[in-house]
Amino acid sequence: MGTLYLISTPIGNLDDITFRSRKILENSGIFLAEDTRVFKSLLNHLKIQRDDKKIISFHDHNDQRRMEEVISYLDQEHDVYLVSDAGSPMISDPAYPLVKRVIESGHDVSSVPGVSSVMVALELSGLPPSPFTFHGFFPRENKGRSNAIFNIFEKGGTHVFFESPHRIMKTLEYLSTQEADLKLAVCRELTKKFETVYRFLSSDFEKSRQKIICKGEFVVVVYFEQKTKNVSVTRKTKKMALEYLDDAGNTKLLAKILSTLVDEKTKSIYNRLISKNWHHHKE
Repeated sequence: MGTLYLISTPIGNLDDITFRSRKILENSGIFLAEDTRVFKSLLNHLKIQRDDKKIISFHDHNDQRRMEEVISYLDQEHDVYLVSDAGSPMISDPAYPLVKRVIESGHDVSSVPGVSSVMVALELSGLPPSPFTFHGFFPRENKGRSNAIFNIFEKGGTHVFFESPHRIMKTLEYLSTQEADLKLAVCRELTKKFETVYRFLSSDFEKSRQKIICKGEFVVVVYFEQKTKNVSVTRKTKKMALEYLDDAGNTKLLAKILSTLVDEKTKSIYNRLISKNWHHHKE
């Protein structure tokens, strides 16, 4: 039985390659790369020959076809190596569907870990590292942004987002308009020559924006400290109340709203509503 190896690569500083990763990259065999040009450049930098390697493109646009091809290789007892452009193949890269498919097919998966921009940003942020939630890229659509902010306020703690240089200012402006103050660490070009971390409160964004250079890749770390549990309950209840109004009065949703207010089980309240002939509401 073949094994799928997930190989993490440096996120900027090529000297961050691990001994284990380098050793595996020296193997002959089948390599999957999101961008074959980036992978070949890495091999050249490490002075690793590639003539003995079968290098295959693997990205979001062809993963279904490639997944079955990978399963076929594994069935033939060939090991397959999945290499990210930078960092872990599982973090905002197309590895997850393949990993899921490989495990379901009964083959082994092995991780060859390395540097991660998420971990580096947490270390440099100066914000509490635990618990933290990783969200991938900050949503572009209004609904997605609203959900992201709701999650931050509901859960509290530390939240990590990726952002592009073209959208970083728009995202920071959005965060700065929220009703509660957020602690922000904006990390730029991590592990590279011009690595920079900007730390400020969301209410101070206008004072800090001139310092931010909109070049390179960004990781944004957001921290919100919940003062009391009531803040979370209030926000959650408000969100459900708006959904209740939009849905023309769903009885089950009303039961959830009331349960947060009276601290009673939703099912119990729902049964009480039904028993009182709450028929004019939509199920």
